Amino acid sequence: MNDDNITRVRLDPENVSHGKTDWEKVEAMTEEEIDKAAEADSDCLPLSQQELNEFRRTSITDADLIVRSLSSC
Repeated sequence: MNDDNITRVRLDPENVSHGKTDWEKVEAMTEEEIDKAAEADSDCLPLSQQELNEFRRTSITDADLIVRSLSSC
């Protein structure tokens, strides 16, 4: 692996990012308004019920196996 292609990041507990979400605006919206806004966002459309039904539960152990297999490349 070439170290030139690796970006290392350290979390700074004194400077935590809180994102850009305006939570007061979200909390003031009705469920219908939230659904309408989500459906209007072409970058991240809500999943259909069929797509949601195809999800499967993944355990921490499965995630560990994936990380270990990727790190051994």
